Amino acid sequence: MNILVVNWTWYPSGGDWTYVDNVVKLYQQRGHNAVPFSMKDDRNYPSEYSDYFIENIDYKKVNKHSLTTGIKVVMKSIYSVEAQTNLERLLTDVKIDFAHINVIHHYITPTILKILKEKGIPIIWTLHEYTPICPESTFISHGQICERCFGGAFYNCITHSCKKSSYLASTVAALENYVHNYFDYYSYVDYYICPSVFLYEKFKYFNFHTDKLVQLYHGYDYTGIEAAKLIPKTDTESYIVFVGRLEKIKGAHTVLNAMRDCPDISIKIIGDGTQESELKMFKDNNRLKNVTFLGKKSKQETLQIINGAQFSICASEWYEVLGFTVVEAMALGKPVIGSAIGAIPEMVINNYTGLLFEPGNHKQLAGLIKTLYANKVLLLQMGKNAQQHINQLIDTEKHFTGLQKLIPGL
Repeated sequence: MNILVVNWTWYPSGGDWTYVDNVVKLYQQRGHNAVPFSMKDDRNYPSEYSDYFIENIDYKKVNKHSLTTGIKVVMKSIYSVEAQTNLERLLTDVKIDFAHINVIHHYITPTILKILKEKGIPIIWTLHEYTPICPESTFISHGQICERCFGGAFYNCITHSCKKSSYLASTVAALENYVHNYFDYYSYVDYYICPSVFLYEKFKYFNFHTDKLVQLYHGYDYTGIEAAKLIPKTDTESYIVFVGRLEKIKGAHTVLNAMRDCPDISIKIIGDGTQESELKMFKDNNRLKNVTFLGKKSKQETLQIINGAQFSICASEWYEVLGFTVVEAMALGKPVIGSAIGAIPEMVINNYTGLLFEPGNHKQLAGLIKTLYANKVLLLQMGKNAQQHINQLIDTEKHFTGLQKLIPGL
C-alpha cells in the first residue's frame, strides 16, 4: 500500500516527529510505502517526494516585513491553496491508498482533508495536540490551564490574548478555528487516534466527533533504548535528569526551584528553549552548583545520559498528550517523578513506577526528589516496574494491530 504520511516537518522536531518516524518505519517493515507530504526545510530528511512539499511558512515575516506580506503569511496558515495544489499534483502522480495525518495546523492546514475525501482516500489523524478544540493548542492561557473555549467559543482566545499573550496572534488562532469549523473539514476524517486516555476523554468532553475517536497508545522502536543499555558507564557520578524544552509549560522553572532545596543532589538538564537564558540566570543568582545545563543533545546521547541517571523528572504543567521523555526513561528502567497532569499518570503510577506531585509545586517536588534519591531499594524496584509497565503500554505490535482495525487491508 502507498500510505500518505502528512506532518508539518520531515525532520526531528519533537514528540510528534518521534511518533511519525516510528510509524513510518513500522509501515515500511510491513512492506508498505510511506509517502511524505510536508513543508520544505533545509533540515528535512531526503525524500523522493520533496518536490511536492509546500514552501516554508516563516512567521517572522509577520513582524519584520510589510503588512501585505504579513497578511499573506497569516492567510496561508488558515487556508493553504498551495497545499491543496501540491497535494492534487501528488495524488495525480502517485496512487495513495490511505492518508495518515499528524500535525498540520498553521502550516499545511486541514484544507487538504476535503481533497483526500473527494478522491475516496480513507483518512486517519493521530492527535498530538488540542488545536481543533483549543486555538492556543495547549489549553494554557498566561501560564494557567484554560478551557474557556468549550462549546466552540473560540472568541475567548482573542479576548484573553491566549496565544503568545498577543491580541493579533490570538485573533489569527481563533479565526483559524472558526474557518475550519465553518467548512466542516474535520468531518472528512474517518478516525481520530488518541494516544492517551486523557486526550481521548478531553476531546470526548468537548464533543469533538465522538463517534470517530479511537484510543490507541503509540508504538515505539526500542532499538535505541537497547543500544544505550549496552554502552558501559564511564564514571560513577550520581545524578538525576530532566529532559524537555525549556519552556514554562514543561516545568523547568519548577525543577530549578526544587533543586534549591536539594543542594546535595546533582541534576543534568537536557534541552533548549525560550526560557534558557532566564533559567541560567536563575541558576547563577541562586548559586545552584548542583545544576548543569547540557543544551540540546542527539537522541542517542540523551538516552545514554538518562541511562546513567538515578531517575528522571517530568514536570509538565500542561495537558501532556503522552510524553516520549517519560517513555524513554521508563524503558531504560528509570523511575519518573512526574506531575499529576494530562497523560503522565497513565505512565507514572504513583508509588509503583514513580512518584506524582502537584504541577508547579516545587516544595512537594523537592521532597519527593530527596525521598526517592535516598532509597536505593525503592529506586531499583520502581525502575523494574517502570520498564515492565511502559513496555506493555507502549507496544509497536499493539499499535499496528489497532491501526489494522481502522484501515482495511493494512
